[in-house]
Amino acid sequence: MAANGDGTAAGAVLSTLFDSEPLTRPELADRTGFSRPTVADAVRRLLDGGLISEAGVRRGGLGRVPTCYRLAPTAGYVIAVDIGGNNLRVAVADLSGTPHREQRQATRGTGAREVAAQTARMIRAAVRATGTRLGPLRRVGVSAPGVIHADGRTMSTAHNLGDDGPFDLLTPLEAAVDAPVVLDNNVNLAALGERWRGHAGAVATFAFLAVGAGIGVGLVHNGEILRGAHGAAGEVAYLPLPGSLPPAQRPGHGRERLASEPGGYGMLAAIQAHDGWNGARPSTVEELFTLAAEGVRAAREIVEAEARQLALTVASTCAVFDPELVVLGGGIGSNAQLLPLVRETVHALVPFPPRLESSALGEVASLTGALRIALDGARDDLATSLTVPAAEVAS
Repeated sequence: MAANGDGTAAGAVLSTLFDSEPLTRPELADRTGFSRPTVADAVRRLLDGGLISEAGVRRGGLGRVPTCYRLAPTAGYVIAVDIGGNNLRVAVADLSGTPHREQRQATRGTGAREVAAQTARMIRAAVRATGTRLGPLRRVGVSAPGVIHADGRTMSTAHNLGDDGPFDLLTPLEAAVDAPVVLDNNVNLAALGERWRGHAGAVATFAFLAVGAGIGVGLVHNGEILRGAHGAAGEVAYLPLPGSLPPAQRPGHGRERLASEPGGYGMLAAIQAHDGWNGARPSTVEELFTLAAEGVRAAREIVEAEARQLALTVASTCAVFDPELVVLGGGIGSNAQLLPLVRETVHALVPFPPRLESSALGEVASLTGALRIALDGARDDLATSLTVPAAEVAS
């Protein structure tokens, strides 16, 4: 029987070459389980369709010198987008996942409509810059900082965009391109990115604690994202931890509400509330961490309080989820100063403490996850479009 379940030899061959070095036809037959004549027909079809290309020959063996095949450089490309309260990132990659272009801009607007418009402009600019050299645009994957509803279009509680929602983020982005667009939560995608290219590659059950402007957790169980009934699994900013305010009592709206939770806005609020500064108060979280590393007492107290609050969040997650690994990520969470105290506190609170690591991907974890879902969708579309059934399957 064929190793691939899509029912076509061409689809099986293409799927094999997505993540492989160049392979010969006998090697493709071995990998897919189809007979060599069937694979030869599939290779001809994929060559004619421009989806694969020849990649030289394999020398050194006896007999005929076999030709190698690879994914064609012009088979198509995907775009990954990471929408954040402070920055927007757009990346272009071919169907092998190799990046070709990345652009970053400061988030200029407030509210979903303005941010969506800026994002659409960046996507269109990426399409123009790429032109036809990679083939057609196959899919766009978008990471966004809010709860994504079951329809895959509606988002709410995007406080760091200055918009509590709900609102449709997908429609204006779909209007910018002639390709499918898929949307997911930024922390969920950071977890997928970490599993693909970070510390969680061989871990089936883990949590990704993202700490940036605010805080959230991506939960992966047996390799699948846990979303919950409303798409809000992992919204740990609402945990009733000591010192936290119930959501109904948090002041303001949009970004103002982030000051009531761990993360960048909460740390900035703590800087203003602390009266132990001998010199000028730091004006950014980066300055705060620098002063803490230099031993400034007030800065160290705020950083240590943040680490303890994050440890309580991790311990609460462990009590209901029991992960093997917890990754600390985001612009703040991946700071090395937090990890030792988080580890120490979690080990004191949790009977079966997980391994704790700072993210291997830093601030591009969500963008990496957006690239992953774009690639998965584009590859699935191509493989399933090859609908001519194989005439023969190796027994």
